[in-house]
Amino acid sequence: MIGQAIQGVAQADSSLELVAASHHKKPGHVLVDYETLTTAAKWAQVLAAHRIDAVVNCVGIWSGTFAEFELIQYTVPVALFDACTAAGVRVVHLSALGFSVDSPLPYASTKARADRYLLEHCPGGAVVYPSLVFGNDGNSSQFFLNLAALPLQVDFGFARNLQPVHVNEVARAVVDALTQVRPERAIDCAGTHPVAVPEYFDELRKGLGLKPAPLRLKLPLWCGKLLFNAGELLGAHFVNNQTWTLLQTGTQSGQPNPSAKPYAAFATRSDLQMVRDTQLYWFARLGIAYLWLWTAAVTLWAWPAQETLSWLDSFWPGLGTRPWLVASCVLDASMGIAALVWPRTKMWLAQFWVTAAYTVGLAVALPWAWAHPFGPLTKNLAVLAVMLYLAQWETKRGR
Repeated sequence: MIGQAIQGVAQADSSLELVAASHHKKPGHVLVDYETLTTAAKWAQVLAAHRIDAVVNCVGIWSGTFAEFELIQYTVPVALFDACTAAGVRVVHLSALGFSVDSPLPYASTKARADRYLLEHCPGGAVVYPSLVFGNDGNSSQFFLNLAALPLQVDFGFARNLQPVHVNEVARAVVDALTQVRPERAIDCAGTHPVAVPEYFDELRKGLGLKPAPLRLKLPLWCGKLLFNAGELLGAHFVNNQTWTLLQTGTQSGQPNPSAKPYAAFATRSDLQMVRDTQLYWFARLGIAYLWLWTAAVTLWAWPAQETLSWLDSFWPGLGTRPWLVASCVLDASMGIAALVWPRTKMWLAQFWVTAAYTVGLAVALPWAWAHPFGPLTKNLAVLAVMLYLAQWETKRGR
């Protein structure tokens, strides 16, 4: 997200000739196998091959093992810094406010160590320190927008220690560091003033054109800790222990910045469509999960077993036994759990075909169910449509 914003600003500056790089094959980008460039000599070959005069390093990862953080956020960038210093190439490195070499998070400590190395060993280098960055197409920004748009806002009592900044201002600071004769060595990029999470959400709602959240709930900090611990166990991308620690330490410059873009101007009404699409996706996904889990529970424990066994036997002679009943309930429950924790295109398509088979088989075995005015089977047509919608959504999200 930030790299694309920097490209947009840099392309408007006639003094710069942009050479975009990526470790993926992308049109218009030089392919750089970043993780293998662990020495200054290897980087020197890349810089010379493309006649590079200045480098902007935006590479970083949000999740991974300690070894991956050490490689990508310290070893490789330090080799790049050494190569740039030896070649007289200016380097601008993107970091973040609030990081410390003593942080328990490898995400934060490796970045802080790389920053310190650059400032101590690269006289022509600069480090840009943005606060929490907002960009309309960024994953974390869209996550915040979706939370802000919910009718219920939960306040866990986080400190007023966030100073979000718009991505375009970060991009402008990076390009200034490239073009100025004597740029600052350490450049803070922060918003107008520090805010707490609920205050930030209120400002995002204004940008979306939404009224203040109608429901607000204040909970003690330990409830938030439990939620983030649960997210860690479930493998959530943003609601995890790493995010919890960063929310505790904060990311702010300590100084107001009245010239920065107001928080209420971050989001726009055009972002509201993305929010509505995401809400519809989750409503559909949770609805399908509930449908499977409720069917399994009611079939196994609430509905008269003899009647269900009779239906199974009508569906296929010999299925009307207790083991087959339990097996069908396990299958239904598995589908519900998969809908909650393993959303994939293939999984939704598998559910589509299982539901279609159920529907056709029961329509033949129990014709009264097909003709019933309450539609115990005809409603499956809508369910099948929802499953196809979810499969298309996962395909789009994968791209």
